[in-house]
Amino acid sequence: MTKILVADELAEEGLQLLRAAGEVTVKKGMDEDSLRATLPGYQALVVRSATQVTARSLELADDLALIGRAGIGVDNIDVPAATARGIVVMNTPEAGAVTTGEHAMSLLLSLARCIPAADASVRAGKWEKSKFTGVELFGKQLGIVGLGRIGRVVGERARGFGMTIAAYDPFVTQKNAPDGVRMLDLDELLATSDFVSVHVPFSDETKNLLSRERLLAMKKGARLICAARGGIIDEPGLCDALAQGHLAGAALDVFAEEPLPADSPLRAAPNLVMTPHLGASTHEAKRNVSIEMARQVALAVQKGVVLNGVNVPRLAPADAAQVGPYLDLARNLASLLVQTFDGPLESLRLTLQGGIPASANRSLTVATLLGALRPSVNGMLTPVNAEQVAKDRNIRVHCETSSLKRDFMVLLRVEALLGGKRHFASGTVLGQRHGRLVELDDYVLDAIPEGPMLVTFHDDRPGVVGHLGTMLGNAGINITRMQIGAAAKKDGADQAPALGVLNLDGAPDQDLVAKVGAHPAIRAVRVVL
Repeated sequence: MTKILVADELAEEGLQLLRAAGEVTVKKGMDEDSLRATLPGYQALVVRSATQVTARSLELADDLALIGRAGIGVDNIDVPAATARGIVVMNTPEAGAVTTGEHAMSLLLSLARCIPAADASVRAGKWEKSKFTGVELFGKQLGIVGLGRIGRVVGERARGFGMTIAAYDPFVTQKNAPDGVRMLDLDELLATSDFVSVHVPFSDETKNLLSRERLLAMKKGARLICAARGGIIDEPGLCDALAQGHLAGAALDVFAEEPLPADSPLRAAPNLVMTPHLGASTHEAKRNVSIEMARQVALAVQKGVVLNGVNVPRLAPADAAQVGPYLDLARNLASLLVQTFDGPLESLRLTLQGGIPASANRSLTVATLLGALRPSVNGMLTPVNAEQVAKDRNIRVHCETSSLKRDFMVLLRVEALLGGKRHFASGTVLGQRHGRLVELDDYVLDAIPEGPMLVTFHDDRPGVVGHLGTMLGNAGINITRMQIGAAAKKDGADQAPALGVLNLDGAPDQDLVAKVGAHPAIRAVRVVL
């Protein structure tokens, strides 16, 4: 069974899902040395924000194939180090979006009406109504920096208060923006917005995105909210902008260093509301991210389908139901080809016909590579390193789409150049669940391309199939499904052999395969696992 290590708090519902997928160990509160010593032997690691997954902690984790972050940010995971080791890193970017967006709105409202300072004043025995005069939200412009899932939640909530919404996001055009959202460049958004809420991930590109210069270029009297990640806002610059009165206030849930140091100048900054990284801290969010991550880990472990991959081609959960069965099919068809036909793999071509989303092309290509490479790769092979392994072996890979030409609404075709000879397998999915092999070179059939299988090329005459069944039965192996395909006879050519595809309940050993192949009517036999 797959061994799964859970290193941080996870809801019981999530743990139950994980236990159905593998052997689960919960061990919380580990430092770098403890994690480094514990990871060997585990195939999957699940964390939240507390556990720091460093390059050193991964040095001995030779079996680790997957790290799941139950939450949005992955700044506690050394993603480049994981990638270098072929380890998939995935997160749950949508499970906590509502909670984080609502917290941003809470900060905005608290800031607009001076609620934290007023509360502290009343508790101190004072009654200072005139000191805490706030501002209305109605008619004010909210500038959203980063129009992803959380930014859109904030925009929807803010419209309910009668705010006008502007946004900056280099990946969203005006055409693709939600109704009522005006897309601006960053400098114009900062200069014209009464409130600015930040919702971008932390990266080299977004580090100090709101620099001292940009903070001082904001509209005078504006208010700034950040519930994204620390390091996006220049904290010393923010202190200056508040002290000078250029900004009327700010609210931060995240900081460049967490916990916030006792001597941080932010603690003395005026008109600043601070919370200790509470963006995803609701009962609902903790439960949702736990369940979502557990489902993703189980799907990756059981089906090899990676959702929300950080360092692999991203497949969104919304596409998983449609695309997931085709990932299995692409992997199985490629594996069938390289195990059925002889010769070194030189190139792969994946052709898609029908209604598969174009956004899934790279994920399908990687799945094809995994199927084609796995029989010959002894070490770690994951969606992270499959493309690099193919490159190192000089295997050419190409994916294309074509118009529908066959009697299937959706058809997936894998071509492999093996030892200078081109072979292909075509398949489709029935009922969005059941993958089918419908073509193998010149043979037309309806088979399930899942191992273990016995594939035979044999004389098309009576008694051969019965002989195969007898030999397998005597060895205690049951045939669960069988398909026979006959190739079209070409003019002037000898009769082509029939194709047998036998799904088995167990893999035959080499001695049995040799006995099957020794029969005079059997021209070739292959085991596909």
